[in-house]
Amino acid sequence: MENTRLSRGAWICGVCAAGAALAAPPFALSARADDHAQEQQIGQQVYNDQRSKNQIVDQSPYYPVLQSIGAKISSAAEPHWWPMNFVIVKGTQANAFSVLGGWVYVNEALLHNAESEAELANVVGHETGHIVLGHVMNRIRQAQNLNIAFGIASLFIRSAGAANTFNFAEMLAGYEFLNFDRQQEYQADHEGVILAGRAGYNPWGMIWFFQKLQKLYGDAGFEQLVQDHPSTKDRIARIESFFQSDPAQFARWSSQQHGPQGLPLAYGTSARLQLKGV
Repeated sequence: MENTRLSRGAWICGVCAAGAALAAPPFALSARADDHAQEQQIGQQVYNDQRSKNQIVDQSPYYPVLQSIGAKISSAAEPHWWPMNFVIVKGTQANAFSVLGGWVYVNEALLHNAESEAELANVVGHETGHIVLGHVMNRIRQAQNLNIAFGIASLFIRSAGAANTFNFAEMLAGYEFLNFDRQQEYQADHEGVILAGRAGYNPWGMIWFFQKLQKLYGDAGFEQLVQDHPSTKDRIARIESFFQSDPAQFARWSSQQHGPQGLPLAYGTSARLQLKGV
């Protein structure tokens, strides 16, 4: 059989080559995204994509409250090198996501459903947490490693299987790098309530918002791209346990939610999208 199968020797060579590539220092080309310029480029790329798809909301009465909360969360997350940008996008089901370079996206449905600034602050804290904890970069590096490994393997395999080589460009276009796992979601929940509390917002807002979303959407949460979404009930229990484990940080906050209020709205020229470092 010609080159449709891999000989034992070629397979061993291929595995060794792939292992060497993964252990090698970062390449000078775009195979790795581990410096600030590239992180900013990826963030800008996603923004441009959202803009080209007409998803960006340029003016909204929610911008002042989002920007005010975002600035406090950003300050609570210091030190960080990136300028934080908080962008409203279109959408009929509550959704939020964050991207390298300090970009946090919140859609209109989520803003409509948030009953208080504390709830929104915890969502923004959660998304900022993904960036601070390196989850987005971690997913991209995993994808890049796969890209390197499969690219090297394709040198030894001449078959239809080579057509399945992982394509980083396609992953970026489809935002597959935001496909977090359960553990990353739990970590971002914890980081989110810490940042919210540090910024002066009640960390129980995370639980209140999850309870609301559970009634509306079941266990979907507010990030639609998560690959193996933990149940909302489990996340609530874990956050409550986290509060109990650190009374010095969380005991001063009341678990009682006041009556439905909704987010404060503003109208006029001040309610426009404002970008930093773009």
